Amino acid sequence: MRRRRLLTISILAILVLSWSTARVQGASLTYAVHDGKVSVSMSLHFFQNATAMPVVDAKFAGSPAQDITSALEEAVRRRVSNITISSFSGELVSKDGWINATIQFEATGVSSRKENLLIVNCSWISFSASRDLKLEDLSYNLIGAAYVVPEFKKYVDFEIPPLNETIEKVVYQSKHLELSPRDATYTAGNVTLLDLRNLDMPLQKWRRSYDVANALTTWEYYPGPAVDLSMAVTPREGAPFVAMAFYNYTAMVSVGGLAQANGDAVTIDVSAGFEPLLMFAVILVTFVFAVVASWTYRSRRRQIPGKRR
Repeated sequence: MRRRRLLTISILAILVLSWSTARVQGASLTYAVHDGKVSVSMSLHFFQNATAMPVVDAKFAGSPAQDITSALEEAVRRRVSNITISSFSGELVSKDGWINATIQFEATGVSSRKENLLIVNCSWISFSASRDLKLEDLSYNLIGAAYVVPEFKKYVDFEIPPLNETIEKVVYQSKHLELSPRDATYTAGNVTLLDLRNLDMPLQKWRRSYDVANALTTWEYYPGPAVDLSMAVTPREGAPFVAMAFYNYTAMVSVGGLAQANGDAVTIDVSAGFEPLLMFAVILVTFVFAVVASWTYRSRRRQIPGKRR
């Protein structure tokens, strides 16, 4: 029994270490504001080992590209009704439990002008797309429903016959908090790749910085894992195992020039680029006017006969 416990602890330690190593890979989301539109670049890395997934290495093209573009536009329009997604491109690799996706697109219809201020609405960046999207044989968006839930469901009734005859213990956790089997299954069913609701904090509260050398304002946010779900199974005979799903991302919004955020609205003073030119023009015109006036005044004085003493 003691040897079995030591074996169990060792295996679980290896699994936890492997999981910790997997967490090193994060995802980055960048939103670059320019010319009243936003260029979006997404690098998404999702890990799950509950169920084997099809191996895929492909670019988004044809129907898959149209499907994800439509799903993205549908999702962001729940936040900003007149937003439009264009210039979509991307690729996806699925291997060894990882789904690694890179996605780029442009968002327009998110800005408005008020005198010398350009206001960009960024409330849509924490969108969630709920469609079941596929690339080849892989359901890469609803990952939880497709690959995590089936394994989690197998052990929901581990405490009653006949499962309790072969399973000693099952522990479900989400973000280090223990869940009931049914709550864990429900949580797993909602695990989605294109779910960025973890960014749902006003941009004004993100970490802001200004790079004077490059004249660039940035906001950064590290929200913590969006998904951190596990199921540790200890059988009465044989080695224990852990099924898990992990997903993490960080985000950055960047704007050329000095900008401020009020809630989720970015305000940019677009007059700043014209003021120096306007000031120079005013100074030049004033100088020319002064020279012409001086020349005219001197010319007239020469034409007046000198006074006799």
